[in-house]
Amino acid sequence: MKVTNARFIERDYFKHVMMTNSSMMSESQIDKILDAVDQPWVDLTFKFFDNGSMIIIDNVTELQIPLHDLRGAAYDFYVKQRIRMIRANLEAKILQSA
Repeated sequence: MKVTNARFIERDYFKHVMMTNSSMMSESQIDKILDAVDQPWVDLTFKFFDNGSMIIIDNVTELQIPLHDLRGAAYDFYVKQRIRMIRANLEAKILQSA
């Protein structure tokens, strides 16, 4: 069974969003803003299996977390990854039948 791993680090996600959408702030300014946030950042590994199943692992606690516990950017990441996998699967099937 094929497994695709995808890592999601929340702080890196928000840094990328801020750098992409703000031409006025430097990287060090963005880092200072993110460092000032008084909350723990999520660090997850998603294991997608070719049969459609998935496991989400919290890299800090090394425990599995259920899909319904995902919030905000982590859920957005999951949805985008799932869409990419579905699209790739459909494209492969189209090429096979052609």
